[in-house]
Amino acid sequence: MTLRALVAWMRVGILAASALSLAGPAVAQQAAQATSPPEPEKEAHKSPEEKGDWGFRWDNRPPLRLGRGTRIDFRARVQADLRNSDAPIPDHDDGTDIDLARNRIGINGEVLNLFDYEVEYDFVDDEDPWRDVYINYKQFDFVQVQGGKFKLPFSMDETTSATNLDFVYRSRAAIFLAPGRDRGVMVHGRILDRGMLRYEIGGFDHDGVNARTKDLERVFGERTLAGRITVQPLRSTQSVLSDLAFAVAFTTSDVPEGFPALRARTSMGAPFYLPDVSVRGERRRIGFDARWRPGPFSIKSEYMKLTQERLGQSSDETDLSKFFGEGWYVSGTWAITGENKAEGLDSPRRSLFRGGIGAVELALRAEGISFGSEATDDVPSSAPRADVILGNTDRLVTYGVNWYLNRWLKIQVNFVRERLSDPSQGPMPEQVSFWSRFVRFQFSM
Repeated sequence: MTLRALVAWMRVGILAASALSLAGPAVAQQAAQATSPPEPEKEAHKSPEEKGDWGFRWDNRPPLRLGRGTRIDFRARVQADLRNSDAPIPDHDDGTDIDLARNRIGINGEVLNLFDYEVEYDFVDDEDPWRDVYINYKQFDFVQVQGGKFKLPFSMDETTSATNLDFVYRSRAAIFLAPGRDRGVMVHGRILDRGMLRYEIGGFDHDGVNARTKDLERVFGERTLAGRITVQPLRSTQSVLSDLAFAVAFTTSDVPEGFPALRARTSMGAPFYLPDVSVRGERRRIGFDARWRPGPFSIKSEYMKLTQERLGQSSDETDLSKFFGEGWYVSGTWAITGENKAEGLDSPRRSLFRGGIGAVELALRAEGISFGSEATDDVPSSAPRADVILGNTDRLVTYGVNWYLNRWLKIQVNFVRERLSDPSQGPMPEQVSFWSRFVRFQFSM
């Protein structure tokens, strides 16, 4: 076992020890809450927040109350992944790797019931350690203003916190086609009956970190406009369809001349397509998604497409057909221990340390991601200025089991089968499909 692997497994052990030590204060607090004080003493037993005082009180995470409507919540998350694949893993020829995916601390909270804020730092990412850093003015539900660094309003999968993912990794489409984080300002809010319609629209410096690589010669989107509308048509009802939601999103930006910085990698991080095509002009994204979480089940689906103009990029300086990347997924989950999916599984009915086994969930996802050109009337070519681009497609099926031991510990196991339409561009040129296996240990508070 390598030194790096040994350190990683030591950290996994620390996660379990931390969760066990945290279980004690939480259980003690819940026991204290179960014994109601006599009526005359209730005022004395109010929380610091209820009385408007300063104070420190344990909850799901350690919060610091600074008076009525003002608080600081301290957060931490560590994720360690054990990965194995039939295909070679970059820098690990034996197909096995231990990866510290995320190692983050941060704070969030509110100020005077007027502002939300969040600051998060990642110790693993040397290139871009500051993750979400923003403040949100929230006095009115129908119009709020958020500024700083945060995710562009695009893609349900991409904007879901990594702590709450149904699978070890997001879909290929969300990782490589959705924009991700950038600096900007966004106006958003909820309107209509009980907030059944939510809107988000903002301007950003660029089109997100997902569209950039370490290669400074590659080009990406400049000033970007992004928006998203989400509708829950039956939110105000008490029916099983009240959680049903649909959304549409877009981004638009200009890209200078050059090779795009977009990436195309397998679940293990091996390239399966290099976008060495000349581009210049407008970049657009369009996305559609749907979600329904009835009782212990969930169904999610998403489609997105990125198109990139290639103005004046032919050998005689005429326009070429647009380059595109498109992706989709359909996923479903079932909490076999009966928890309500919409309420979250991170608080099991009976946790592992309180006489139960925690929450157990089965998950299945089918997905695909493709790259190519809109023109198809000629022989595909890998030449940078070809009108018909030789692209590639990766299709995946993921089988998963999620085990929520308690509100802090989560273990995920995924088996992934991938199939490339052109394996010669992938990690196993002689093999069309291959299997990969993932185990994630997560501690969060």
